[in-house]
Amino acid sequence: MRLSPLETRSPTTGAERPVTPDLLASTFLAPRAAAYELTDVLQNFEAPWSDSYAVAPDEVSQHIAAALRQLALATPGLSVQAIDLSNLPNGRARHHLAALKSLWERMEDALPEDLHIARHVLACSSDDALEPLPIVGGPCPFESRAEAALREHLAALFGTVPESTNATLANGALGHVQRHLLDTSPPVSSDDALHVFGLRDPREEISFAAARAQALNRRGFRAQDIGLLVPDDPAYQLAIEPAFNRVGLQLSGMTAPLSLRDHVGEFLTNLLAVLRGPAPRMALASLCLSPLAQWPAVAGRNFANEYIENGWSRAARAYTGPGAKIFDELRPVSSPGQLIARLCSIANELVDPSQLMPRINALRPLLKDEYIDWSSLARVAAPGALRPDGEGRFVEGVSVFSETALPWRSVRHLIVAGAAGTYWPRPVTANPFFTESEIVMIEGATNLRLPSRRQTLARRLELFRRQLGAATDGITLTASTRDLEGKQLAPTTGLSLIARALGAKDAEALITDAVGQFQSSQAQGGAVTSDAHWDEENTRPVLPEGSEIDIPGDPFALRKAADGAAKSQSPSRLETLLVSPLGWLLGEIGAEDRTWVPESLDVLTLGKLVHSTLETLFPEGASGLDETAIRVGFPAAFETAITQSAPWLVGDNWVSERTNLAREALEAALNWGRFLIDNGARVRRVETLLSGAYHHLSINGRADCLLDLADNRVMVVDHKRSSSSSRRRRMEAAADLQVELYRRMIPTTPEFAEVTPGRIVTAYHCTLDGRVVTGPEGKGLKGVVAVNGQIGSTADEIVSKRIKALSKGRLALNLASDSQNFEKVLGIKPYALDNPLVAAFLLPDASPEDALV
Repeated sequence: MRLSPLETRSPTTGAERPVTPDLLASTFLAPRAAAYELTDVLQNFEAPWSDSYAVAPDEVSQHIAAALRQLALATPGLSVQAIDLSNLPNGRARHHLAALKSLWERMEDALPEDLHIARHVLACSSDDALEPLPIVGGPCPFESRAEAALREHLAALFGTVPESTNATLANGALGHVQRHLLDTSPPVSSDDALHVFGLRDPREEISFAAARAQALNRRGFRAQDIGLLVPDDPAYQLAIEPAFNRVGLQLSGMTAPLSLRDHVGEFLTNLLAVLRGPAPRMALASLCLSPLAQWPAVAGRNFANEYIENGWSRAARAYTGPGAKIFDELRPVSSPGQLIARLCSIANELVDPSQLMPRINALRPLLKDEYIDWSSLARVAAPGALRPDGEGRFVEGVSVFSETALPWRSVRHLIVAGAAGTYWPRPVTANPFFTESEIVMIEGATNLRLPSRRQTLARRLELFRRQLGAATDGITLTASTRDLEGKQLAPTTGLSLIARALGAKDAEALITDAVGQFQSSQAQGGAVTSDAHWDEENTRPVLPEGSEIDIPGDPFALRKAADGAAKSQSPSRLETLLVSPLGWLLGEIGAEDRTWVPESLDVLTLGKLVHSTLETLFPEGASGLDETAIRVGFPAAFETAITQSAPWLVGDNWVSERTNLAREALEAALNWGRFLIDNGARVRRVETLLSGAYHHLSINGRADCLLDLADNRVMVVDHKRSSSSSRRRRMEAAADLQVELYRRMIPTTPEFAEVTPGRIVTAYHCTLDGRVVTGPEGKGLKGVVAVNGQIGSTADEIVSKRIKALSKGRLALNLASDSQNFEKVLGIKPYALDNPLVAAFLLPDASPEDALV
């Protein structure tokens, strides 16, 4: 691919314009290319990649289409006839290349539209052209064989004209970088023309870029004197317009909004996934947020949040407004007729039924007999890329340049975002068909010039150098410390090359902390000054001097029940409070991670499946269930657990995980059955709601199981999908809280008022090794590991202090060492500290006395 587009200059007006496929088609009256469907051509086609295609046809088809395009561009005439394999030795490279050639022949030498036009032009003479197209400049070192042939052919027909020499590079250090970024010329010292600022994340980079442009504007730079070069990444692109609107600067050259999407294709794709069953949570949530639906946007967000968190939505079922019938239709179908009827019924409930009906009709030819080919339907329904209307380029405005193209005009000052991460240049992926050595061998034997990783990387680096050449006065680069997910980023190769050209020790040595510089209001080296409105958001947290901060009101009254009373605390919430008061407070106000992720066998789901299986196998009143009875009842119990907790596990792609989990759950059930028999225990209740008080707080929670033991005692059990060693270590450190709270709540729950505290045994059933861990009261029971001492005294002491402090409006922040100390000293995995907001406010350890006791 050429570095810059082929251009022509009008002999009459002198105007220059790129030689686009549309220009060539209109000038040489090119006929339309014959349509072909690659998936049809690949049917029953034997090739080295056939096994991969059978497993992932969509992904492999994309790679094949890209390889065919690269192969066509590697030939001078864009024709399969130019491929001669006679001099290529037998081996992997020949087998793959022969398969691609055979596939192209099977397609009858067909080409995509743009390449078809180029091949037509290569066969034309000057008499066939409606206007002359003299070519500007000469060859490009990165052009393909086909691009070189087209350039030479047009030059032979219409001649060439010299390139314009308007480009003016800067002087000093910036000029040195622009000229010598990629060579080994001696370095020069940095000056005020080039600055690199470190920011927190991409959004902060763009906010800083807008403030930087505003500051330059106030210093006399016109908006059109400033350029913005940003990665083609939504993390940057979506932030540009809001940031520049805040500072009142127009943008020139912005592409069509990234939110321009094929909503109809997305809706139909998600709909098919739901009707195929079992319904994926993300598909259900996406349907609720679709602008095609009639319900209000606020209601749609509410439905989506419930679906993504629970897999079902009480609000959606209770909804009776426009479009409510859709929720009645979101059930699996079993026949083509039922599918079409259901789709049409849903289409009639949308804002504009006519939008979806043509897509539904396109599916009808694929529905034959009584078989539904879901893969083919998904391929046809898949959303397509909507072609943008173009770029709004005008004179007055900050020029926005694309990552993959040369700047369309020069500017006095260029702001380059994304100097950390995987940009400038983007990493080059390996060719899925040929190794680098095979590409070299193919060119030597066949004269086909396939793009190598080395050539592609060299092109991207040269493009970056040329992009930097758009600035005549100065350049500002910004580098993020982390991405939007909080992952740490390293400086890009481009920034490292700039550092080399300026004689810096490394790329980090060039980076100035923009936040610290801004907060000090020092305009060092032309940096953004304090009058540029940049600190309105995205500023870093200012940590308090002490370990506590003041909070207004009663934090225990934040969550309200339907009657207006404060909601009760649960053992899990109090365990969060034990680890992090800030994490607990964020949970109380609903500021928790709501990232949408597909269904997965995470720790919570695995535990729920094992627990549900045990609950079904050992219902209330169960006792004396032997191994034979357990094995007979297990399949139905396990399937019930999957249906209730993870219906998506029945899919073919989860067979291995489902088999392994069934083996684990059966072993847990057999161990639990032996424990019940050995101790003469009977299941009294499962999923028992308990309530009571803890200090001045109302608490409630559900105990997994209550057992009546043979000695007239009651055992409260919590099933944990963990090993007994970790639980025992926590109990030995007196840091356990959950079953101790159950012990307190049992006598205060009216249903169990007759159970005195002395009759209660607390226990954890650790399903990974089948052991039951109890407090000291469990001594003498068969098959238990009894822990001496008070298993929750330390946890109770810590939580008690937290509650007293919060009640007085004081919230303690965590120390940086807490994560390690909780696990090392108390045996607690501090999951609450995983919250990025909690991590952002971790205090440094001031002294050894601050460590967890």
